[in-house]
Amino acid sequence: MIRIKDIAEELGLSRVTVSAILNDRYKKLGISDKTAERVRASAESMGYLPDQNALSMKNGRSMTLGMISSALSEGWGAKILIGALSAIKNTPYSLRIEAVQGADEEKKGLESLLGSRIEGLFCCNINPTPETDAFFKTATERYGVAVASTNCAFSFPHRRVESDNAKAQELLMRHLVDLGHTRIAHIGGDQISEASRERAEAFRACLQSFGLDPTHCPILLSDWESEKAREQALTLLQAVDRPTAITCANDTIAASVLQVAQALKIPVPEALSVVGMSNERISTLTTPHITTVDLPGEAIGHAGITALIEAIENRETHPKQGAERINCSTILRESTGPAAQG
Repeated sequence: MIRIKDIAEELGLSRVTVSAILNDRYKKLGISDKTAERVRASAESMGYLPDQNALSMKNGRSMTLGMISSALSEGWGAKILIGALSAIKNTPYSLRIEAVQGADEEKKGLESLLGSRIEGLFCCNINPTPETDAFFKTATERYGVAVASTNCAFSFPHRRVESDNAKAQELLMRHLVDLGHTRIAHIGGDQISEASRERAEAFRACLQSFGLDPTHCPILLSDWESEKAREQALTLLQAVDRPTAITCANDTIAASVLQVAQALKIPVPEALSVVGMSNERISTLTTPHITTVDLPGEAIGHAGITALIEAIENRETHPKQGAERINCSTILRESTGPAAQG
């Protein structure tokens, strides 16, 4: 392991000088920028890594962040983790991760992280029961832990970073309306999750802004289950006045709709347009490929950890209300086409 002493000997400098530069205190000691550049370059080439334990002991802090996620097995959830890890690369912080499913695991995961003396908590895709929500609020306040989240339904104030679900839904709806569709249905997730709620609310708002008749544009929920999504699609597509387009809360639901359309021999996109959300891998494994929205998972993860560190460093006691929104982009594929006439 390369130590400060090794760098000092390599450059013929004192350990005090090298330490001051690597800890960004050199200007107070009158050390030149030129010398600082030499030391940093040498440290990088020699593979020097700061001793996090020593730093923690010196400043009395753990320099540890925690992350709780129920979406690590999902492509978009993995992207959020990648973004979170990239955000701590050039910081003195480390990240501990708990993969959870359900209220019991969420509580145990938080207890484990609090036992590690985390300074901040980043939550992904946690939709807590009222009891779990109260537990997270009380526990993080008691231990002075800053909180940031994405796609979580916590009721207490904290830093939030979200994809711009409303804009994403608007982009898809505009695409369908421009293709001549007026009977557009929506199959959402559930009544709890932030993503499902925001996408359904945005769908309703689009009906008004585009002048569509709500009686011809129903909203059904799938509880994020493929089988239930297929049941809802069957209900829609067997109706006498069936929709000519269906928007879905994610690409897995959209793929389920395509299965039902194929079973009913309804050609896509000639007689039915289908759009998804989140640009999951499945969106390019179906026939036809699914028009969708690319959710910037890595950018969300990076922004979430950055916001969390900012809250810690500022000793934030009253988090900002509202959410930081990250822009999305549409990906037009073969599952959408002009509305069938007649």
